[in-house]
Amino acid sequence: MALDWVVDAHGGGTVPPPDSALRVTFFKLKEGLGDHVKDEVVGAIRGIQRELKQAIQLSCGENFSPARAKGFSIASLAVFPGLSELEAADSNEGLGNYQKNEKIKEHVESVMVLDYVLTASSKAQSASY
Repeated sequence: MALDWVVDAHGGGTVPPPDSALRVTFFKLKEGLGDHVKDEVVGAIRGIQRELKQAIQLSCGENFSPARAKGFSIASLAVFPGLSELEAADSNEGLGNYQKNEKIKEHVESVMVLDYVLTASSKAQSASY
């Protein structure tokens, strides 16, 4: 599975710093919804992202390679300085607001969340490819 979207990064650059914690969230919309609904959901996700005060980088967008995405059409990325900040966002329910938002809850069939810590050694490995 793969999702590709145009980065509209808010805060920081496009390369996360070492030891940062990333949360990537994929959204699969219910079938038969129009583009206006997709735009509403993306807008709602961006609104929730603005509330994540601990995040140093934020991005959200529509997938432009649907053949590889297994039906997931929207992705968001939140980068935190470290794991403790990501966990703090969870405990403050900042990230749980996706499930509480009516526009998102009404139109989304499923959500997949991936958390990842970018260590200095993993960055060095990816640079060697």
